Amino acid sequence: MVALASGLAGGVVGVVASRNPDLFGGAATASGTTAGQAAAAVPQGTAAGHQLQQVLAAVLPAVVKIEARSDSGKATGSGIIFNNNGYVLTNAHVIEEAQTISVTLSTSEPLRARFVGRDLNYDLAVLKVGRAGLTTAKVGRAADLQVGDAAIVIGSPFGFQSSVTTGIVSALHRVVKVPDSEGGGEGRELVDAIQTDAAINPGNSGGALANGNGEVVGISTAIATNGGGEANAGVGFAIPIDEALEVARSLVKRRPVDLPFLGVEADTELTPEIADRYRLGNRAGALVTRVAPRGPAAEAGVRRGDLIVRLGDQAIPARDQLTVAERGARIGVPVPVTVVRKGRELILQVTPAPWPGR
Repeated sequence: MVALASGLAGGVVGVVASRNPDLFGGAATASGTTAGQAAAAVPQGTAAGHQLQQVLAAVLPAVVKIEARSDSGKATGSGIIFNNNGYVLTNAHVIEEAQTISVTLSTSEPLRARFVGRDLNYDLAVLKVGRAGLTTAKVGRAADLQVGDAAIVIGSPFGFQSSVTTGIVSALHRVVKVPDSEGGGEGRELVDAIQTDAAINPGNSGGALANGNGEVVGISTAIATNGGGEANAGVGFAIPIDEALEVARSLVKRRPVDLPFLGVEADTELTPEIADRYRLGNRAGALVTRVAPRGPAAEAGVRRGDLIVRLGDQAIPARDQLTVAERGARIGVPVPVTVVRKGRELILQVTPAPWPGR
């Protein structure tokens, strides 16, 4: 299991990447429901039941179980078929250190899979099976999601394939700290994550988060816990499908996956003392604590102590929103950045560059 640690609002919690390290030993191959069985479990004769049956009929055939074997044992995760030439999208941590990888279709047919590529910053990987004409996922737009929308999670929690849980979209645009696979170090950030209360458990990683129209809108990736276990606690996170597919297509074409870089670091919170020091009044934003020398922000005139309140057309009420907006910026395309400096608003033009060292 990839153990992660993060401080989230509401207390000290942990974030755990939802890969299952063969918790059941040799019995971890027990299957969940098939598409027909899952639909039969839904209350009949109700509009909600009929809608869920339609969602399952559309999504289940495109969701697979993944088993990755290494010297340390076997890990189980999930994936979605996103291309009918046999390409499967999953989380990078699902296949970490894997020597052999197998994919089990929703029909219970096992197939060998080969590794195509991965991107650790996005925690995404692409596999390929030697079978064309497979059912592919119908894809929606995570950008169209709203808090309160229906959320359906489909995957292989604890190795039980084709398992379905339901809930709602609890929040959008989360930034979640993800430590490295050994549980230490700074690791990475899961940026612009979809939060849901639909149960995500170990083994769901790489599986589908679908909307009420039967469209995949996210890739299930991590769960928050209270430190006492690694099972669902009602707070799960998914990578938006919009950016996930963009990364996947780059991996298939062997193209580099560049991250936009502004070259600023911001404080996590504003205190009254900080607001007084920088003459910010009652404004909310991301307070710049460091500007990378000769970086895009420095070249545009951004200074330490500036309060970033808008990036492009996005309001920036706090640091996390700056991180999300930066990830969505386009490399080489100037973007207006509104800052408050000594009580005055300034608009600076920053041109994002590729992230250094990638």
